[in-house]
Amino acid sequence: MKLVFDEKALVDLEGIYNWIARDNPTAAKAVVERLFASAEHLATFPQMGHVGRDARTFEWVVPRSPYIVIYEIHAGRDAVVVAAVMHGAREREA
Repeated sequence: MKLVFDEKALVDLEGIYNWIARDNPTAAKAVVERLFASAEHLATFPQMGHVGRDARTFEWVVPRSPYIVIYEIHAGRDAVVVAAVMHGAREREA
């Protein structure tokens, strides 16, 4: 399967970078690179997450990090679409 990042997920990653970069730009770059690299596993193992709050989504907690990747599997498009990336402590919208 191919891995696709929705526009919202890219905005989320930019926000994560900007938040961390205020104190440490080097760490911010490393965190975002790790999130991208870790998400690449979803293309090979799309079922490694658990069913999300919305039954159409899956959630995968990135190992050794506080971040959650929220994604959808589109079998017809042979794609995993990353819809959002968020900090686990962040309050979610209803």
